Amino acid sequence: MLKTRVLTAVVALPILIAVVLVGGWLFAALVVAALVLGGLEYAHLLRQGGYKIPAWLVLALILLLAGATWFEHDDWRAPGVAALLIAGAFYAIWGMEHGQPSPVLALALAVFGGLYVGWLGSYLLAVRDLQEGAYLLLMLYGCVAFSDSAAYFVGRRWGRHKMSPRVSPKKTWEGYFGSVIGGAIFGALAGGLPDTDVLTWGHGALIGLLIGTLGTVGDLAISAIKRQVGAKDSSHLIPGHGGILDRTDSVLVSVAIGYYYLVWFVF
Repeated sequence: MLKTRVLTAVVALPILIAVVLVGGWLFAALVVAALVLGGLEYAHLLRQGGYKIPAWLVLALILLLAGATWFEHDDWRAPGVAALLIAGAFYAIWGMEHGQPSPVLALALAVFGGLYVGWLGSYLLAVRDLQEGAYLLLMLYGCVAFSDSAAYFVGRRWGRHKMSPRVSPKKTWEGYFGSVIGGAIFGALAGGLPDTDVLTWGHGALIGLLIGTLGTVGDLAISAIKRQVGAKDSSHLIPGHGGILDRTDSVLVSVAIGYYYLVWFVF
């Protein structure tokens, strides 16, 4: 399994970096495709647990929120979400009249999934659109990857105290603190690169610290969903890595944190 994971990463990572550097429609298409696949995985997971959520609502929210960000039309969000909520209400009423089990619960789960994947995922596009956006996006992703790796190796070597035994039994507090320190170290190193005029090592360290501290929430959130429906992975799309949600769980939260830190304290 580890060999497959490493091989997949070796092949996929250079392609991902190249697409981020190229940017434009190629990058936007990759992000939207990944978010749509993540939305489908979310709907499939919930259906495995017996929750027949309307996948069309999940996907519509994702496309709306990503589209509003990419086309720089923030004014699309409010009326678009309002229209979809009204459409969802009609769906729940129709489902109740036709004997569908728990249509209101299904509606609520669909709205959460669409907003979670779509809104948080749209910050990938927002960060790429900032000054030196390619560098900043790769820096944020690096913080996630480095903090995750630090958590794994520290937890494996010194982990003794369970962090969330019901949601993710293998996670430990020792590994968590490793992720916090690892994120801060990578952020400081990336922020101090001489080729960038955007970040300092201090800003980089703080961003990495925040990602190491809060990125785990995304990981645990997807784990909680999988635990509730009895699934190990969100899908088997990526050899050795599971599905899109398995690979982007921490990224979705971290890129939103990084974006707001950047626009509030850097730009």
